[in-house]
Amino acid sequence: MKRRRDRQDVAVFTRNHRKYLDEAANASAKEPNVPIVFRARSKWATALRKVPAGGSLPIYMAAIGGTGEIEYGAELCDGRLEPSRGDPKTEALLASVLKSTKDEGLWEKSGKTAETLYAIRRCRKLHKPFPITNLVKLSDGQPISANYGYSYAIVSRHQR
Repeated sequence: MKRRRDRQDVAVFTRNHRKYLDEAANASAKEPNVPIVFRARSKWATALRKVPAGGSLPIYMAAIGGTGEIEYGAELCDGRLEPSRGDPKTEALLASVLKSTKDEGLWEKSGKTAETLYAIRRCRKLHKPFPITNLVKLSDGQPISANYGYSYAIVSRHQR
């Protein structure tokens, strides 16, 4: 019989570009509680649903094109599915994007709009990176493959 996962066991895995992860880590080093917002082309419905009201979930991030290791950690603290211009929450989240991505909006210019805005805080580069394959997907109990795509996955929290 499967044990029901406690919220404390749950985390999120995603990938992003190293330059943005480094920028987020540098910003968080100065102001750890200030949210930093990223965009995603997929809907993060399950991830955002698991964030407790007023709380956060651990988020583990690997660099796109990186070494196959989780190099960054943060807290997923907020987000918006199907963001749209003029929506107050969307506009508030877009005010917290990285300086280098301010002009991207909701990716309207690329023809593929963002399906999710997700906010993280306390982003940091890990002192001891660990293999992506150490994370186990809750959906099927299998480890994340080293070449897992760019979207996200709900995973068991990494044990140190």
